[in-house]
Amino acid sequence: MSLNNSKKPVIAVVGAGPGIGEAVARRFANEGFVVALLARTESVLKSIAHGIDNDVEKGTAHYYITDLRIENSVLSSFDQIRADLGPVSVLVYNAGARRVNGRSILDTTTEEFENFTKINLFGAFWSCKCVLPDMLVAGKGTILFTSATGALRGMPGLASFSPGKFGLRSLCQVLTREYQSRGIHSVNIIVDGPVDGKLIGGVVRRKWQRDGSEEKLKEVTSYLMQPSDLAETYWFLHMQPRSTWTQELDVRAMKESMFSKL
Repeated sequence: MSLNNSKKPVIAVVGAGPGIGEAVARRFANEGFVVALLARTESVLKSIAHGIDNDVEKGTAHYYITDLRIENSVLSSFDQIRADLGPVSVLVYNAGARRVNGRSILDTTTEEFENFTKINLFGAFWSCKCVLPDMLVAGKGTILFTSATGALRGMPGLASFSPGKFGLRSLCQVLTREYQSRGIHSVNIIVDGPVDGKLIGGVVRRKWQRDGSEEKLKEVTSYLMQPSDLAETYWFLHMQPRSTWTQELDVRAMKESMFSKL
């Protein structure tokens, strides 16, 4: 039975959690999209879906428990999304696995390297293969990757993170060269700096408090990217006219050092 009888356009947010994923889901939901949320933790998914339904309309958000390290889990979720909601017209791959405290190559285990690379890259590859056929039939579609500074340069301690993000950037370029002329708009979004979320944002705020950085605490939006503002960027990219498509975009807070171009 369809859960999208109004035939609203479908956005799949892979790696949906508090922060960018939730903000993007809400932004598109407010524009009339029905939202499919994919991640591993049911309690988090349920909370986000419930919040969107309360604030937008009941039945707007649906969640699918998905382990992005396992191909069959990804394929199964997208098969269910198609059956429940219809073909996906916008894919946002927001998943990212990284350490807050880095480890050198010698201290990085094979298990961590493999798991992080599957989440940062393989899951995106599998997700794209799930949505591309319907997008090609429709002659249009948007694929947005949440990337990072680590996609442009390797830094000490990021042995299990940067290689996957490097690969994600390459995957986006391949998608563009293979499918842009057929109406598929793929964008690699370099989030060049900390985002004001529960993990990184919380760590940064606590450091400021320890250091007595009152100015930064008073001007948070000048130093930390806000998820809701990033969501506006994702919507802007989706709405770009075909004559001016962006393939890669880097964003950072006003007073953040410009890491990505160094």
